[in-house]
Amino acid sequence: MPLGTSLNRQLALRLCVGGLMIATLLGGAVFSYEMERIDDAFVEEAVEQARTLSPQLPPRLDKAAKPQVQARLEAFLRERRSAASHFAGAEIYAADRTSLAEIMAEDGGMLGPAVDRSRHVFPEPGASWYTKHIIGGELYLLVMTGLSSPERPDGGYFEGIYHVSRARVAVASRMGLRTSILVILSVLATSALLYPVITRLNRSLVERSRSLLYANLGAIEMLGSAIAKRDSDTNSHNYRVSLYALGLAEAAGLDDAGIRSLLKGAFLHDVGKLAIPDSILLKPGPLNDAEFAVMKTHITHGLDLVERFQWLKDAADVVGYHHEKYDGSGYMVGLAGERIPLAARIFAIADVFDALTSKRPYKEPMEPAQATAIMAAGRGSHFDPALLDLFFSMANGLYGEFGGREDEGLVHTLRLRTLHYFEEALER
Repeated sequence: MPLGTSLNRQLALRLCVGGLMIATLLGGAVFSYEMERIDDAFVEEAVEQARTLSPQLPPRLDKAAKPQVQARLEAFLRERRSAASHFAGAEIYAADRTSLAEIMAEDGGMLGPAVDRSRHVFPEPGASWYTKHIIGGELYLLVMTGLSSPERPDGGYFEGIYHVSRARVAVASRMGLRTSILVILSVLATSALLYPVITRLNRSLVERSRSLLYANLGAIEMLGSAIAKRDSDTNSHNYRVSLYALGLAEAAGLDDAGIRSLLKGAFLHDVGKLAIPDSILLKPGPLNDAEFAVMKTHITHGLDLVERFQWLKDAADVVGYHHEKYDGSGYMVGLAGERIPLAARIFAIADVFDALTSKRPYKEPMEPAQATAIMAAGRGSHFDPALLDLFFSMANGLYGEFGGREDEGLVHTLRLRTLHYFEEALER
């Protein structure tokens, strides 16, 4: 799947999921807010009704006024009982919070046990307090408000159980739900409108990222080729050994990150040879001990180079350990067995196989069978036995496809077979 298409699908999925989550959360929050706002409106309505009783009460609310207060309260509830929303019960308190009158409408008898009226709050002047109850599917608000007025500065308190009709609750709920749906649709519409904008920006980012990736890969190829040409007269070895190593890595189940590490390291495995003098690097005869000691330092020079750059740090597995041997007799660290990074163990097999089967100024190429016979002697000492056996099972096929080739087709083949490993990393 093309990189841009894959990223666009991921973007669409994330926008869809994100939009749905935000819309759901925001819609729920708005609905809760609307319900609270509606409750507040009903409470304010109840308080306004309660305060219309205040002018009808005696100037002083005390024990002496109890009969008058009781009569006025009964008349108040009776007058409003026919309304869709009304008080089903009420009580009046003096300023010292002693009860002066109490009444429960005929249809409010069931409310007594259901509404705990002992847990009320006497509010500050000008304020009100309420609790919400759903009883038998009906909405009831226990409301407490002050009865202070210019004529009665010492006030008193009104407590009532206000019944809001189902029809009014249904209308208010529909309004709240409609508002929530509009919010949800607005969020989803915004997400849909953002998609083409973000896609366009994302396409530009993908192209820039791909260009940067190609530039980085090209720089690795160029550097690896320059090193190979300095060391010999061809750079084809890097391409062949990378393809051999890739085949073995895929067969061995190396993950994508490991394959990217292996491919970078394959091209840069000898990058440290840039620091080796020509008198040693290009010496036609065997190296003496002192010269070989200098030659081995190409490992540390190589690590110093790749570890300077974040994008190349994972190449260190191959650059730093491709001369280690399975029995621990290699250099520079002397690691053994599976302590040697898997990418380095894979590369060592591919590197030696290509060296044996390729023509050099000082030797003719070997046939695959001869090369594998020589390598078999290093099974368990130089090479990982399991990886070596796996490579032997595919050596003839790999050699038949890539062995001895010096043509430019190697470059195209390697890019074709490896580019997707790097492009996949851009999607994350």
